[in-house]
Amino acid sequence: MNIKKIKKKILKIRKKIKIYSYYYFYKNKNIISNEKYDYLLKKLEKLEKKYPLFKCKNSPTKKIYYKFIKNFSIKKHNIPMLSIKNFYSFNKIKKYINKIKKIYKIKNFCCELKIDGMAISLIYKNNFLYKSLTRGNGIYGENVIKNIKYINSIPKYINSKDKIYNLEIRGEIYISKKNFLKINKNKKFSNSRNIVSGTIRHLNKKIVKKRKLSFIAYDIIINNNRKNYLTQYESLKKIKKLGFKIDKKTKLFNKINNIKKYYNKIIKKKKKIKFNIDGIVIKINNKFIQEKIKNNNKYIKWCIAWKFKSKKKISKVKNIIFEISKNGIIIPIIIIKKIKIQGVKIKKINFYNLNYLNKTKINIGDNVIIERSGNVIPKIIKIIKKNKKKYLINKCPFCNKKININEKIPKCYYNKCYGKLINNIVFFCSKEAFNIIGLGKKIIKKLIKYKCIKNIIDIFNISKKKLIKIPKIKNKLSNRIINSINISKKKIKLNNIINSLSIPNIGKYSSIKISKNIKSFKNFLKLKKKNILRLNEISKKKQKSIISFLNKKKNIIFLNKLNKILFL
Repeated sequence: MNIKKIKKKILKIRKKIKIYSYYYFYKNKNIISNEKYDYLLKKLEKLEKKYPLFKCKNSPTKKIYYKFIKNFSIKKHNIPMLSIKNFYSFNKIKKYINKIKKIYKIKNFCCELKIDGMAISLIYKNNFLYKSLTRGNGIYGENVIKNIKYINSIPKYINSKDKIYNLEIRGEIYISKKNFLKINKNKKFSNSRNIVSGTIRHLNKKIVKKRKLSFIAYDIIINNNRKNYLTQYESLKKIKKLGFKIDKKTKLFNKINNIKKYYNKIIKKKKKIKFNIDGIVIKINNKFIQEKIKNNNKYIKWCIAWKFKSKKKISKVKNIIFEISKNGIIIPIIIIKKIKIQGVKIKKINFYNLNYLNKTKINIGDNVIIERSGNVIPKIIKIIKKNKKKYLINKCPFCNKKININEKIPKCYYNKCYGKLINNIVFFCSKEAFNIIGLGKKIIKKLIKYKCIKNIIDIFNISKKKLIKIPKIKNKLSNRIINSINISKKKIKLNNIINSLSIPNIGKYSSIKISKNIKSFKNFLKLKKKNILRLNEISKKKQKSIISFLNKKKNIIFLNKLNKILFL
């Protein structure tokens, strides 16, 4: 492999990891399994070691990728709050333990549960809680003290005889399995870590209070010193005395085989544990040796995580159906013979896009291996027995128009596509846009079917007489819809109007930034290329999307009609 190809490969892996990290830390979504993410990181590490010419300070192997939320103040950690390296095989765990034992003559290791939550640092001054930082990028964290105060298992005051001027307790915020299932009925969150992260950084205090999060502590720092206690195990006892919950299943081991037995026991007891875990953490028990071992900018080197492997099962493809996004992306849905993985029933799987479907040539009747990525999202990872018939889609399943299957993500570009029209109207009426209560997907389909509406603008011309004629839409619902339409016209915010337009690459947060720049809808209508290129905090890609949108006659006609409805 030549140097250009190696560089291209390294840059490609870095880009992938940054995208996955962005979704994981900022969007609270797992779009790849933990194993695959760790595999990519290790692959990148090997390439950077082999070709030091392409090392860089901002590489995901050297730095924790994290995007801060502006709503919280950003503070520096007294001692860096770093990540733990993940391993999935016993051989790698054995190699690490043997190496450490040989160098430092370690007597024992402290083994704790790896809770699937969010790491947090609690800082007390004169026994009062005054600051609470997220891990952030390891050096800086967000001060989420306002939301932390609603977690009952976190003491706001430490009832201790000795006044400790500066005390820091580090641990994991988590949600119980019971609460997770209650809150996640609509499957908005892909796992318990995501729901915790979303809650801790939420702006609505009532939501934080309702979700009933909990906390388990695992480290203590007094006056910026971790060596106040000789061992990890002793420090946990002190933490408990101060009034914090600790992991009851924590054990001390000397032999590698005993650590293996502990790991296997935890796997068997995993279902009975009241909160989600994704492995065990193995720590050097001696705190002085912990401090001797130098960490890098990203990882702690005195402990490692032995993570559980994702569960896999075989099933059969029963059918392939399709959905379409408001921008025309066709999403294949694979209907499989119902299976259970870790107590969860799985009967359908999103299959990315048409291109991926055509490449894999998956077909009805195929036997497939299913994996629950991130312990929640089901994915097809392998086709083990194929149907002989070829399965190729080159037309839109909703309007039958031809699709360019050579595109990275094939789309339907036909403006009058029935599937696109429905989803555009659904989004336009959603909370993120006009928030028209009563106009969900089922009702919108009926409105189109009975020729009550043909496009988005027709929504504002719906009359009660037309609504009552549609089956199952009675007096109460029709009044509710009409009232909601009238309220939305009066109360709609500028950023929601921009978001409702479904401009490619322009989402909720970009709409807020644009609205801050332009300040009125009339200014948006007057926007010209020069002004668009000057918009603050809007990338070139997004600027091009706005220019392209405003250059189309049909969009200008629509915007002028909308302007008359809302502001005249």
